[in-house]
Amino acid sequence: MPFVVPIERAQEEFPQFTFISPLTPSAQKAAFHVRDEDGLDLCLKIISPHHRMDERFQREVQFLQSINHPNIAKLIEYTFSSRPGEYRHFMIEEFIEGDDLTEKLHNGEAWPRTESSSFFSMLCDGLSQCYLKGVVHRDLKPSNIRVKSNNFPVIIDFGLARHLNLPDITGTSQGAQIGTKTYFSPEQWSGTKYDIDHRTDLFALGILLYQAVIGEHPFYRDDMTEQELQDAICLSNDCLSDTKFRELPHQWKLILERLLKKERSERPNTADQVATILRKIGGV
Repeated sequence: MPFVVPIERAQEEFPQFTFISPLTPSAQKAAFHVRDEDGLDLCLKIISPHHRMDERFQREVQFLQSINHPNIAKLIEYTFSSRPGEYRHFMIEEFIEGDDLTEKLHNGEAWPRTESSSFFSMLCDGLSQCYLKGVVHRDLKPSNIRVKSNNFPVIIDFGLARHLNLPDITGTSQGAQIGTKTYFSPEQWSGTKYDIDHRTDLFALGILLYQAVIGEHPFYRDDMTEQELQDAICLSNDCLSDTKFRELPHQWKLILERLLKKERSERPNTADQVATILRKIGGV
């Protein structure tokens, strides 16, 4: 369940900011568009007091502090406040003017392929930076992608990320089923955490790209049970037989087929490769 803080309560706890509007919350963080005393627009993320300040959270902060890329949200400040009040942990990020990708993905409405090529190649640029840092986002979905007014994507919320270059936190092989199930890869359903790598994010990217160019989710339907969703993602290729898919140009079908491969080893090796292909076939 999302962690929700009423805006009136947030205003009481953080009087140093002018609150503009609430933003999409996650299970760990409530988010608000705020303005500081200098008139700078920011994103305030209030950490749930029920969310343990464990090593996973510290790794998220350290990753965001280490990266500076236009397709990844920039962390400005992380603070643990000693002042009285319930909400003592909070993050300040750049405010990204625009909407979540959710607002742009409408069932039955396909994007022009030139727009899809431009948007998703830039999204790949952000994922490439994650790859260079050894980070798998692991929850790439529409609500974790902000879209600026110029159709420029920015990846947000690395709270569930897997850090491949750091020691495991739990010391067990469990933990693959982390993220949002409608954007799970097959290895998130049936593997262990050691099966999660950057190609896991590329599968989610494939789902998003399919939604954009076809106009519907390749696997999920509203009346599905969780088991039916798992079977569709892990076993079915029916989406590749859809009439709209078959009508795509060959190179578009080819990149979608590769991104949605059930086996990680059959997907593209890097997001850089995907970006190059998308720019080529989209004329970007």
